[in-house]
Amino acid sequence: MMSTERLNESSDRIKESRRTMLETEELGVSILQDLHQQRQSLLHANDTVFLLLKVPYRLHLLTGKFEGKDERKRLMRKGGRKNK
Repeated sequence: MMSTERLNESSDRIKESRRTMLETEELGVSILQDLHQQRQSLLHANDTVFLLLKVPYRLHLLTGKFEGKDERKRLMRKGGRKNK
């Protein structure tokens, strides 16, 4: 009888661990989706400011490189939206 109890307790702990793992995974996916949406908003805002201020150069948020007039022209043709 003792081994059956231990087996049941182990089984319960495994089920609880699996439930916790699935909840954690779900939370992680939700956080990644939120971060992706925030990134898209920041990139769009960066493009909009770049176009509105008509500055000759800007620092690209992802690459850290400066982009110049040619990039602004390309963005203006696309209405300020990046390809996804």
